Amino acid sequence: MSLGSLLRYIYNKALVSLVRTVLVVTGRYKRIARVPRVSRYESGVKIPSRDKGRSIVADIYYPNTASDAPLPILVNWHGSGFIVPLFGSDALYCSRIARDVGIVVVDADYRKAPENPFPGPLNDVEDVLLWVASQRERFDSTRIAVSGFSAGGNLALVAATTLRKKLADVITIPAVVALYPLIDLAVAPETKKVPEPVTPFPPWRLRLFNDCYAPDPSIRTDPAVSPCFADPADFPGTVALATCGGDVLRPEVQKLGEKLKRDNDGERAVVEYICEGVRHGFDNGVIVDGSFEDKRRDELYNFATNVLKDVFKS
Repeated sequence: MSLGSLLRYIYNKALVSLVRTVLVVTGRYKRIARVPRVSRYESGVKIPSRDKGRSIVADIYYPNTASDAPLPILVNWHGSGFIVPLFGSDALYCSRIARDVGIVVVDADYRKAPENPFPGPLNDVEDVLLWVASQRERFDSTRIAVSGFSAGGNLALVAATTLRKKLADVITIPAVVALYPLIDLAVAPETKKVPEPVTPFPPWRLRLFNDCYAPDPSIRTDPAVSPCFADPADFPGTVALATCGGDVLRPEVQKLGEKLKRDNDGERAVVEYICEGVRHGFDNGVIVDGSFEDKRRDELYNFATNVLKDVFKS
């Protein structure tokens, strides 16, 4: 590592430590711990990592009705900006999908930057998929969908393109559900804007995400880093893209949707949804029942539920 790279790492590490500390002080982690679950689940499952001596933690959610046959499965990755340990923040989403779609949901953690930049988190994604494929008595490895929120949406889209091709002899991924994903690390953060932003990311924070996860700018157009650059032919049969109306990441996601529709080979369903009037990550944590955010969250999760029901209807 060059001196310049070392100094940048130290600077980014200091900023990330500050962000994480603020989340602790403001009680964000405590709110995540209170996210409700509405289905059976197994907590703290340890999935083997390729790295000796470590494992990847996951929570597994099951339908409330038992089945003797291996079930279809959804693998989900939480949002984090690639830097914040928010594992467990998607508990309500995962348990609702398990309950309402009747499938198993594996909510998997992954390493965080800047301590573990690309490809560290993506290696964890691949290891989880390989583990799922090895559990044939429990899961149907021919029907594995992937989903994710924010940075986790980035990982889900890469899983559905780059990794889907790489692991084609092992698993079948028919669908991806990406919820307000961060998918273009190459474009300048200052250019990310929407007409009516709601608590938007300041450019410095988006730059921090980019610099921590992909410190070498030359790799940011790699489809494994920025899935918006993936070949449309590499995407699975169903691509569901959900965005938040007030989110500055919305235009890049809509641009990907337009690209996939324009270059569609006739074998791909591209489904899009805009959750109007809300900010990026609005659904995390505890929301007051009956509030505007609660209704929007129901709409967002129902969108994902209906897409997955259609995918696994047979």
